[in-house]
Amino acid sequence: MSVQGPPDAPGSSGPSGGPGGPASPTRPGATSQPLRAALVVIVAVAIAVGVLVRMSPAHSSASPGGTTRPATVTTTTVPTGTVTTLPAVVTTTSTTAVTAPPSSVTVLVLNGWTTEHAALYFQKKLAGDGYDTLAPNNALNETNTTTSVFVVSPADSATGTAIAELLGLSPSAVVAPSATNDSAIPASVLHQADIVVVVGGDISKQVPAGYKG
Repeated sequence: MSVQGPPDAPGSSGPSGGPGGPASPTRPGATSQPLRAALVVIVAVAIAVGVLVRMSPAHSSASPGGTTRPATVTTTTVPTGTVTTLPAVVTTTSTTAVTAPPSSVTVLVLNGWTTEHAALYFQKKLAGDGYDTLAPNNALNETNTTTSVFVVSPADSATGTAIAELLGLSPSAVVAPSATNDSAIPASVLHQADIVVVVGGDISKQVPAGYKG
């Protein structure tokens, strides 16, 4: 008959060595490994969500402040058959009449009315304003009730208007010589001057009574 030692005596069968002995001690770190694995998964999911959010169209079109403003689209509907008329562009051309220097214009004054020395009176008037005047003469008749300023060359039209204004006449008195209106002008003197003035009864009233030059 054998004698058993104390339960805790060295060499006795214990929980670690056999049934009924204490549990085997847990290895350091064995419990924390599942937690670490779970944390790694959570972090990976968070990173993936962040990347997807940044790559989404809503995030890329967001304003710098983080607020996405909806785009405003304005649509204009034109009825079928409607014709849109644009405003007309008006081009204005301005032409400035050129008046020759008086000293370069030759003027012949003819008396076409019954007032004596009327041609001499207006010849001196024009000479006083710087025009190159020829010796005054008489027209072929004395029946001209209105004064005419004949412009031999179209280039002197502006100068003819200036002379008419100087004599107190309207621009309508300035005409070009023709077969129907120059019957009072001697043919021999028609082209001796740039401007031919046939004094009529309208401005003859400006001649002082008894004027002799």
